[in-house]
Amino acid sequence: MLWSRPLKFRMSYFESLKEFPHAFNIITELVLVREDIQEVPPWIRGMSRLRRLRLYNCNNLISLPQLSDSLSWIDANNCKSLERLDCSFNNPKICLHFANCFKLNQEARDLIMHTSTSRYAMLPGTQVPAFFNHRATAEGSLKIKLNESPLSTFLRFKACIMLVKVNEEMSFDQRSMRVEIDIRDEQKDLNVLRTPRGYTIDRLLTEHIYTFELEVEEVTSMDLVFEFKTYNRKWKIGECGLLQILEVLSC
Repeated sequence: MLWSRPLKFRMSYFESLKEFPHAFNIITELVLVREDIQEVPPWIRGMSRLRRLRLYNCNNLISLPQLSDSLSWIDANNCKSLERLDCSFNNPKICLHFANCFKLNQEARDLIMHTSTSRYAMLPGTQVPAFFNHRATAEGSLKIKLNESPLSTFLRFKACIMLVKVNEEMSFDQRSMRVEIDIRDEQKDLNVLRTPRGYTIDRLLTEHIYTFELEVEEVTSMDLVFEFKTYNRKWKIGECGLLQILEVLSC
């Protein structure tokens, strides 16, 4: 078999790939779907052009090994036994989805939340973790007071939100939603420049949290108000949290 261009490869089991080692440098998306998959082999790290790894209903999968740094998307969905992430995520543009992976241990959850990325991550959670030292339940509005002296004009934050349905009795098939972020200087009542202005979330789930990073520029006040908005009649922000990234680095 001759494969000469990048391709998406969907399979229920991956042992057959050993017969085609040249495919390692061609496959850009790998989808694994099978309940009895117990491990992802370490040679997957050698797939230099792999961009997306999707693991669906791999109910016996317990851990993930170190993966290729080329990955920009990891989607583990309904991997009911997944507990450990024996790896690190080094691509600064990676998107991490761990939907319905409720057995993830605390070390794995911390790794997902601490991974620095220009995109977002999702993982199971029923509340914003205490790791985010500024938290609120007022439908996406959060006021913080900075403690820096002198005040830096450029700040970075890790944010966390949890979504809830407006009406729990209704069923929704909506798959994505835009979350907008507004930041206001409370003293001067002026909007503050932020990057990005929002994120598009591709999978909407309750009992999950979503984390992402924000850059704030031209800060002139110690008092900032962050507002996370959905502009959606079906979903709203149930909880939100913030942590100034510099606080983590100084620990």
